[in-house]
Amino acid sequence: MTEISPKESLYQDLIEDWQEQKVMIKEQISLIDPMATSLRRSMATRFLNASLNILMEIIMYLLSMASIVYLFFMNNLGPFFVMGKMTGYPEIVPGKISSIEMQQFEYSVKGMFVLLALLFLIIGRMLANIRKKNSTLSLAGKNMKTITGQHLNRKSHIDALEQKHVMVLPRTDIKIDSIGPISQTDAENQEDTLL
Repeated sequence: MTEISPKESLYQDLIEDWQEQKVMIKEQISLIDPMATSLRRSMATRFLNASLNILMEIIMYLLSMASIVYLFFMNNLGPFFVMGKMTGYPEIVPGKISSIEMQQFEYSVKGMFVLLALLFLIIGRMLANIRKKNSTLSLAGKNMKTITGQHLNRKSHIDALEQKHVMVLPRTDIKIDSIGPISQTDAENQEDTLL
């Protein structure tokens, strides 16, 4: 039984690590590149989406504040000034509607405006979260493209070293390499042989 020297053992371990790195880099590129491509958009598209998102967020905040402000001036502004007149002057209202019912109606309308203001505020916060998420996704896409570029650079260095030391390195599995040697057995296509 022959004993493997430490130098040969190191050589075998390095070759195995080399091949594992090739497989890992190829798998990572195949996973990261499609995600990075789908996350990245053109600068104009990102700018347009971000601008529109900020504009909608500002509009929602303004609508929320306008709804609250409208509550205080509701009795003086249309179309609800009629409701203020009816609750202020009970003689205008026909006898079938009591002043308590009119006051309850006025409070329910004001409550709807408060609810509307809250909903506009919630929509504004949701748009702010979407804007933050989009900027995070854009940064993630940029970083993934950088990682893919680094992996492709490492893969090209590995391929260059393999070409340089093609006679010294053992043959690798065809599943690892994208282009591998085509082996032809003697049983296949004996008629196609030129010699």
